[in-house]
Amino acid sequence: MSTLALEETQLPLTADDFNALEQRVLRMVELLRQEREARGAAEQKIQSLEATVRSLEESGLNAEQRAENLQEQLTASQRRIEELDQQTNHQTQQIGNLEGEREHVRGRVERLLKQLEEIPA
Repeated sequence: MSTLALEETQLPLTADDFNALEQRVLRMVELLRQEREARGAAEQKIQSLEATVRSLEESGLNAEQRAENLQEQLTASQRRIEELDQQTNHQTQQIGNLEGEREHVRGRVERLLKQLEEIPA
């Protein structure tokens, strides 16, 4: 008996396992979509804050205070964008891993089905 056959019999794959894997991939895709929306919202907030800063400039707030406020807002926004980038990268990597795992499982299922078809009735 080949070691490949031993490995496949030691790790039986059920439809539930495949469905669970597919659900995990779908959840990761949804999380990635949500993170992209959050990033878009953060970028819109940056634009809004920049508009607020312009408005404050027009209303006569002194230059030093404006610069401090803008720097704080910019720093906070940059941190949030970095966090979102990290989350997006992590989730993209997880999706890639899950897709690879799904393809591996699909290949194993196809090999098992082929072996079952080759067994004489």
